[in-house]
Amino acid sequence: MSFKTLVSKQAALLDKDLMGPEIGFTLEQLMELAGLSVAQAVLKEFPRSQRTKSQVLVLAGPGNNGGDGLVCARLLKLFGFKPVVYYPKHNTKAPFFSKLVKQLKFFKVPVLNTDDDWLRYLNPNDTVCVVDALFGFSFKPPVREPFGGVLNQLRQAQDQIPIVSVDVPTGWDVDEGPVEPNCIVPKVLVSLTVPKPCALKIDPLETQHYVGGRFIPAEFANKYGFEPFAYENADQVVKLVPE
Repeated sequence: MSFKTLVSKQAALLDKDLMGPEIGFTLEQLMELAGLSVAQAVLKEFPRSQRTKSQVLVLAGPGNNGGDGLVCARLLKLFGFKPVVYYPKHNTKAPFFSKLVKQLKFFKVPVLNTDDDWLRYLNPNDTVCVVDALFGFSFKPPVREPFGGVLNQLRQAQDQIPIVSVDVPTGWDVDEGPVEPNCIVPKVLVSLTVPKPCALKIDPLETQHYVGGRFIPAEFANKYGFEPFAYENADQVVKLVPE
């Protein structure tokens, strides 16, 4: 399947437009919808009938991509998984991030900090996948600590535990793709609203590609130069199959 992409500047404008006074979405709403899309992609890619384990490690960064991961973790718990969140650098600027953490605790989802041993959950015998929600389309390399160390651990584990990247694989440039030879290679990429140019650099034999974010009408998509994706029934994600 061929698909259009939006470069980082266009993606930022699209989000700004959605949250502007004429349309009126809030960031919290968009984050909830994004997290739902990622959780559903995980459920579709790793259905209960095809797995013998249920633990999912969610790596959450300090920005909006990390917020998507926090939402995803809560919904994965409702979908029958056993999520564990590693959240080494909390977002203290936006109050609703702390509310997302409170919701996770309400659902008894462990939230680990820098002092906790998150590596024990990077175990292929117990963990279905790792959700990479560290950085989104506003990220520019290089990766700084403590996330550089996290990324190194992911590189070592990725052949044994599938990585599900949210919108942009961590360490990739949103427009250029992998900029270093040792970048992570996700088994699943969930593009949000519309794929970013880095999605053109994935190998479809190695990475399954989903698009999520079913909340814009056709005329709005056309304004930004792409057609709405062919979601089925009540699905929040659609799998893009190479032609």
